[in-house]
Amino acid sequence: MNASKKLRASHRRPILLAIWIGCFAAATPATAQNEVPAPVVPQGSVLENTETTESDFVERFRRLEERQEQLDRQLNAPLEQYGPSAPFFDWDYKPLPESVYSQSYFEQAVGGARAIADYAPPGYEARDQQVGPGTREFTPLYPPPQRLTQEQRDTFVARGLYPGSFLVPGSSTSVRLRGFVRLAGLYDFDPIGVPDAFVTNAIPVPQQVGQNFNMSGRISRFALETWTPTEFCDWNIHTFIEGDFFNGPGQAAGGGGNPYRLRHAFFDFGYFRFGQQNSVFMDGTNWPSLVDFQGPNSWVNQRQPSGRVTVPILDRMFWAASVERPFSNITAVDATGASLGDNVQDVPDFATHWRYEGDRGHLQVAGLLRTIGYRPTGGDTTRRAGAAISGNAVFHPWAILFDTNPLQADPSGLTRSRVLLQATWGNGVGRYINDLAGQGLDGQVNPLTGAFQLVEAAGWNASYEHWYNENWLSNFTYSQVNVINNADQPGTTYDSAEYVAASLWWVPIPRLSFGIECLIGKRENLDGEDGRVQRLHGLAQFAF
Repeated sequence: MNASKKLRASHRRPILLAIWIGCFAAATPATAQNEVPAPVVPQGSVLENTETTESDFVERFRRLEERQEQLDRQLNAPLEQYGPSAPFFDWDYKPLPESVYSQSYFEQAVGGARAIADYAPPGYEARDQQVGPGTREFTPLYPPPQRLTQEQRDTFVARGLYPGSFLVPGSSTSVRLRGFVRLAGLYDFDPIGVPDAFVTNAIPVPQQVGQNFNMSGRISRFALETWTPTEFCDWNIHTFIEGDFFNGPGQAAGGGGNPYRLRHAFFDFGYFRFGQQNSVFMDGTNWPSLVDFQGPNSWVNQRQPSGRVTVPILDRMFWAASVERPFSNITAVDATGASLGDNVQDVPDFATHWRYEGDRGHLQVAGLLRTIGYRPTGGDTTRRAGAAISGNAVFHPWAILFDTNPLQADPSGLTRSRVLLQATWGNGVGRYINDLAGQGLDGQVNPLTGAFQLVEAAGWNASYEHWYNENWLSNFTYSQVNVINNADQPGTTYDSAEYVAASLWWVPIPRLSFGIECLIGKRENLDGEDGRVQRLHGLAQFAF
């Protein structure tokens, strides 16, 4: 008899005895001074008749046992939503594979603790995008978990495979909860369309006058993560679900109105990752230490459902490719704003990149291929092939110059300091660039001739993050986006934008951050008119 059946067998007779006593009590005439009116008993209930003989009790007890056996069969039956091989309860002890107790398990690229798609130096975990400088750029994965007996595993919560994770008692699955709580305070010297993110495409053109103060907590984030070792090639199954509340209106009565927003939902198995995740065209570890949540307007930023494969090709060198959900973000309106047709998205996007991961930085070169379609009202579909390239570099200049390592236990301020660079160019790349997403700049239809062509776009950004010591740092970021619009587009069409940020951070203890940042933005339209804004942005955040 397995553990789940033993558990049910040990509880069956006390439960039946309690029910039998209840039946007997219900059938016994009341003798109390203040009689309580008899309860209404449903027709067909075991308590329906008030006059009960001994044979009735025996029959009812037999029926109760039959129902208990029926319940046992239902509990042992598989649940369809979990697949035909999944029992309702699985109490069998699952020891951790022997490989997890070696240091090499935490350093190998494939089949180790860390998913191969989560790039970092061997034996380390990279800081998540937008978490901030209170968390180190890379966190060690050591030491291996402690060996425990079956009794200890079934009784106690023990350390899991990853920092901050725990082993589920009686299983080989490690679980971790992580995220951050953030309060932002913002003062706008000029009007801007988004109250708690510095989005340069939302700058009013022509220039407007006005000030605004706002506070926001909807950027706070929560994630659930698991790791389960398997016997299949010693690969882990890694799952990750993450979301925030950066959804709905920026502020609502009573502080509500910010529904949960799904950011990531994927699982890793060996070389493969499936689910909603960062695009392979994107470099999620090239994020500067900004107080602003939006980030550089030229930054490549796209999360979407996709399937990805990542393969090591040389020591610390990787190649990745993906098939991703398509979306054609085009402008197809006439001079009055009436629609000329619809976008067509019947071919997935394809992305790839090459990456080198070192202790003092990394390099990544990515490519993108797209098919963007347009079907005029009452006409045939026209398709155009889009392509783009993006280059990324992150490095520690003083560590390279003085031959130090930022991975050491307590690096100096100079060793921690970083340079972050990115440049992107392509046709039909609009929705992958931060400021161009949702602006209809993948392609444009000529409102006079009806001709459909893709839009060429380019952007670049550079950041320098300087640490004065382990508690204080500054970040300086400049970013620019330029669009080459097609003929006969309205003068109010987006043409270019600039983004400038300068910040000062204080990290009094690990994971706790306070920041203040000055932001300057400019948007220029196709007709040459522009608008400029300035914002002062403060932040208090704790990452858990």
